[in-house]
Amino acid sequence: MLKYFFGHRSSYLNIETIDKVQSLCRSIENQIDRTKLQEDFLQLFHRLLTFSTKQSPRQILQEQLKFSLNKSLSQTHAQGVFLDYGQIETAGQLVAIYPGTIYSRHFDPLLLPSIRNTFLLARKDNLIIDGRDRGLSRSIYLSCHARNPLYDISWLSKDIHQHQNPLTLGHYINHFPSDGLPNVTYYEFDFEFNENQIDFYRFVPNVRYSDIDEDNRMIMPSVVLISLRPIKQGEELFSCYLNVIEQDKKSLNLHENISVKE
Repeated sequence: MLKYFFGHRSSYLNIETIDKVQSLCRSIENQIDRTKLQEDFLQLFHRLLTFSTKQSPRQILQEQLKFSLNKSLSQTHAQGVFLDYGQIETAGQLVAIYPGTIYSRHFDPLLLPSIRNTFLLARKDNLIIDGRDRGLSRSIYLSCHARNPLYDISWLSKDIHQHQNPLTLGHYINHFPSDGLPNVTYYEFDFEFNENQIDFYRFVPNVRYSDIDEDNRMIMPSVVLISLRPIKQGEELFSCYLNVIEQDKKSLNLHENISVKE
């Protein structure tokens, strides 16, 4: 995956650090059970769909996955994402979803929304997710959602208690600091439900910029965040914006505008 960076390069983003982080991420990613991941979403979305007014989506998440997330002052940026309830007990556990508009790199007009936008996340299949929740990016998501209102729009709210899906904070997870390592990693995942589960799409926080062929209409590509280790209550979540994949690391230019991760 790619994470678009702008501005100064931190000196600790060297080949040795990249190797260490890449090894950590691969060791966990290779163990992820996609069937279990899909089952986690099915169970959570079913609970969210049928919950009573006495329970909030955050409370359902706390019951279902034994944790919840919140935004607060970050040690590296203005805002970050924290585990504010419970704990992540093991590596390989679902933690969050990266929301936003899905663009095709070679076909959709991404130039204007990409200007000064540090919320762009690219998949290996040339799809790019714009997770910025304000400005032009917000307007484009709202427009795409109006065309196809099947998906979640509540993640755009600044009040996380208004979010229908309490996992949609992946776009606010920061890059790990110089004195630590990431505790979550990005993982490509496609949401696809059968005809009896159509209502579950209302909890998917992504829309496509362009319409696609009928055969793939019910597949929504996305990115989720997976734990790299147990995470305690109160910890800030950190990912890695520079995780090299499928290229010669010796040829990596750390001063390019694009950082690579998976």
